[in-house]
Amino acid sequence: MFRKVLIANRGEIACRVIRTCRDLGIQTVAVYTSAEPRSLYAEMADEAYLLPEESMPAASYLDINSMIDAARSTNADAIHPGYGFLSENPYFARACESVGLVFIGPPSDVIEAMANKRLARQQIAQLGVPVLPGTTAHFDGDAGIEKAALELGLPVMVKASGGIQGFCPFKAR
Repeated sequence: MFRKVLIANRGEIACRVIRTCRDLGIQTVAVYTSAEPRSLYAEMADEAYLLPEESMPAASYLDINSMIDAARSTNADAIHPGYGFLSENPYFARACESVGLVFIGPPSDVIEAMANKRLARQQIAQLGVPVLPGTTAHFDGDAGIEKAALELGLPVMVKASGGIQGFCPFKAR
């Protein structure tokens, strides 16, 4: 079990995590910005940590280094990402793993695999999990999309499949 959990999120999801941790006897750390110093979730937590200012307050919740620094500064042993913000970012999960913090969520490799929807769909189907009719074809522009949609039957949902690309912005300090 964890001794202290940092919640890398805000609002109602942070309140829910705090209540659950309290029921389990786990201390909590809320993170907040100067734009929201008296938020309910920050007052509910055992500790509150002021994030460094970014150009937009929401950007503070996307800064991997700041979240890792907050967890280390408050001696948290785990980070709960909530939903949105960094919850589906494999680089954040990997950064937690790299400094010995428990990321409360899927391992970074699973998050990364699920970010590429085409690959995720293929992997899930190979495991025998039912998937809705669809295609894993790659379309460059509109060519072929209309034909595939008509073959599948309308209505259809079109999803981007590229996933998270780039480098991990986390640098251990």
